[in-house]
Amino acid sequence: MSKKIILMFLWFVFLLSFKSVHAEVFINEVQVSPPEGRFIELFNSGTSSVNLTDWYIQRKTTTGTFGSLVTKTDFENKTIEPNSYFLISRSSLSNSNIVIGDMTLTESNTIQLKNSDGNVADKVGWGSVTDCGSICAPNPSENKSIGRSFGSWIAGSPTPGAQNYTNASLQLSGSVSNDLGLASNSLVLNTNETKTKVAETPKIKTKIITKILAFVNTPIEFKANTTGYSNESLFYGKYFWNFGDGDSKEMRLDNLEKIYHTFFYEGEYIVNLEYYQNYYSDFPDAFDKVIIKVIKANVSISNVGDDKDFFVEITNNTNYDVDISKWVLLSEMRSFTFPKNMILESKKKIVLSPKITNFSIADKNNLKLINLQGETVFDYQESVMPIKALAKNTASKISTLSSDQSNLTAKLLEGSFAIKSEDNQIAVSNSEVENIQNDLNTKNKFLYLIGLFVFLGISASGAYFVRNHNRKNILPKIGDDFEIIDE
Repeated sequence: MSKKIILMFLWFVFLLSFKSVHAEVFINEVQVSPPEGRFIELFNSGTSSVNLTDWYIQRKTTTGTFGSLVTKTDFENKTIEPNSYFLISRSSLSNSNIVIGDMTLTESNTIQLKNSDGNVADKVGWGSVTDCGSICAPNPSENKSIGRSFGSWIAGSPTPGAQNYTNASLQLSGSVSNDLGLASNSLVLNTNETKTKVAETPKIKTKIITKILAFVNTPIEFKANTTGYSNESLFYGKYFWNFGDGDSKEMRLDNLEKIYHTFFYEGEYIVNLEYYQNYYSDFPDAFDKVIIKVIKANVSISNVGDDKDFFVEITNNTNYDVDISKWVLLSEMRSFTFPKNMILESKKKIVLSPKITNFSIADKNNLKLINLQGETVFDYQESVMPIKALAKNTASKISTLSSDQSNLTAKLLEGSFAIKSEDNQIAVSNSEVENIQNDLNTKNKFLYLIGLFVFLGISASGAYFVRNHNRKNILPKIGDDFEIIDE
C-alpha cells in the first residue's frame, strides 16, 4: 500500500513539474490615454521562451468586427523570454520592443491576442463593452492604465515593462479564487520584478514625450520628463534638443515653455535629447531618442451638402490613423470643435450633420479645417478656386479658337460639366479639366498638321504651274530659229 502511495505521489509531482515548464503569453497591461502614451504589455509566465512570429493582435472596430492592430509583420522574428515582458507602444519608450506610430486604442474597447495557429491566446475589454473575455476591466482614465492583479483587472499608474500597480485591499479580498492560474502568474511576475528592481542601479533618466507621427508644415509638441536617483522629478540643469533635420535647441529646465518644432519635408527624423545636470557641463547625464515619421497632412473637406442638408464630409487620405481631437471646423460665423478620442482611420471618412455642427449653406465659401496647433489643414474655398480661375481664363480665349475648338471649350462652361455661375459650386473635377486641356492641345496639333499639309500642297501646285507656264513661253522662241525652204 505504501508503494502505491509513493508511486501516486511521484506521479503527482511529475505532473506538476510538467505543467510548470509550459509557456503562457497573455495581455498584462494596457494604457489608452493620452494617445502618445498608449501601450500594450504582454507577459510570458512560463519557463521557456516563445517565438512570436505569426502572432498578432486585433482591435474591435465600431462595426463590431475585429480589425488588425498589431500585425504578423510587426511580430516577425520577435521572442518573449520566460517570466519577461514584451512592450508594444505608440511612442518610443526606453524598453519598447515594437513601436507602432498609428496604434489606435479608445475608451470602451476590446482587444484579443492570437497565436501563430490563429487561436485566441488572451482577450480583454474595458469600459462599457461586454465582449471582454473572462474578466472585464474598468475604463482607464487619463494617464492611467489597466493591469492584471491577482486574477482581476484594476486601474492604476502605468508601469510599462515593469511590475503592475497593485491594490492591497483587492489582494486581501479573496479575488484570487476567481482565477487561480492568473493569480499564480501575477505572483511569479511580482517576485521576478522585485529581484530585477533590487539589482537595478539608480541613475538619472530622461524621456521624450511626443507623438511619433507628424505632418509636414505642422508644429509638433515635445516634452521631456527627467527623474533623479530616487525617481524624483528634476527641475534644474539644461536640455539640448537635436530634431534630426538640421535644427536644434538648448534650454534651461526652469523654462517651462512648451517646445514645438515644424518639419518641412516628409521622411523619418531621429530626435535626440540630452540632459545636463550642470548647466555648464559638456557631458550629458541622461539621453533619449525617438524616431518621428513625417507625412503630408492629407486630411480634407471632401464634400459639403446643399441648403436643405448642409453636411460636411471629412476624409483621411493618408495611410495612417489620424487623431483629430480638438481640431476645429471653422467659418466666419461659427465653429465646431471635434471631441477627444476622435480617431479618423486611414482612407476613411466621416460625415458631420448640420444638426451637430450648426453649419449652414452660408458657411460654405469660407469653411476651413484647423488642427490643434491652429494651422489651416484644409481651406475648402481655395480647393475650388483654381477650377474657377481656369474656367474664366478658358472662356476668354474662346473667340480666338476655331469653331471646333470653341465647341470643345464650351463644354467646360456648359451643362455637360455642371459648371454654374460664380456664386455657385463648380462640380467639375481637376481631372476633367485636365482632360479638356489635353483635348484642346490635341486639336491644336491636329489643325496645325492639316494647315502644314495644305501649305505644302499649295506651294507644290504653285511651283508646278509656274514651271509649265515658263515652258510654254520658251517653245515659240525655239521655232523662230528654223526656216522652211520650198523645193
